[in-house]
Amino acid sequence: MTPRTTLSTALILDYLNIAADDRAECLALLDGGATPAAETVLAHLSSRLGSADDSVPELGTPDLPVTELDWLGAMVRFVPDILQWHQERNIPDAISRATLADFGRNMAINRRVHNRFGMDTYKWLNHVFSGRLFQLGRLQYLIHQPSAAIPGVAAGESILGIHIPEDGGLAAETVDESLALASAFFAAHFPEQPVRAANCESWLLDPYLSARLDPRTNIAKFAARFTPYGEPRTEPTDAVYFTFRTRSMDNLDALPRTTTLQQIVLDRIAAGGAWQLGFGVLALPR
Repeated sequence: MTPRTTLSTALILDYLNIAADDRAECLALLDGGATPAAETVLAHLSSRLGSADDSVPELGTPDLPVTELDWLGAMVRFVPDILQWHQERNIPDAISRATLADFGRNMAINRRVHNRFGMDTYKWLNHVFSGRLFQLGRLQYLIHQPSAAIPGVAAGESILGIHIPEDGGLAAETVDESLALASAFFAAHFPEQPVRAANCESWLLDPYLSARLDPRTNIAKFAARFTPYGEPRTEPTDAVYFTFRTRSMDNLDALPRTTTLQQIVLDRIAAGGAWQLGFGVLALPR
């Protein structure tokens, strides 16, 4: 890697899309030098940059524990490195900005859910800072080799994992545009890892949901794009978290039932059911 780019603190926070409520505490993470624990995380991030290894090890020791804030501080400090790596692959700055903005998005969600500074999904951001995940239009794509068999995907073949950030709806034309962007982006910037397909693991692909939504809705149309595979896996809190932004299964009666989706989510649980992750695969546009 060529020498890292120097960025001002303000520009780093701008790339990360840090909300006003979180900026002061993000700045505090950058004050002075990195702590020994944050240096441990920085070494991990550096070792995984461009790597296909998507595991997230437990870092630290009893004498030097690594906390959530150490992870966040290291990620903020690592922005010049990941941007330098993007530039070396000729990734457009607009895509770098859209991708790194997931940091601020998850931090803002954390404040909304827990009413505190932090990020309980910081391990997910490991994908962003290792150069495996990109936001292309409406959707995010994680280039990886699946750990389990997927129909039509050969052993050792790379695939794009589709993820749906909290940024609007799933109108058909928006999804079409994103899939087309992804097909072109990875062919241009990751030619050594050719991809022909994308998969999605989501409660939105739970067959129970598809059976109860109007097929004309955007969510139903999105799910219908995928060919199901495997057996759905029970994840009781996922639908509640992504619909209401709470992991608590207590006091569900107090949650709103304003939309059809909210009603379906709560009615299933009230009837004694549990939400599941569905698995689906689709061919990328050529």
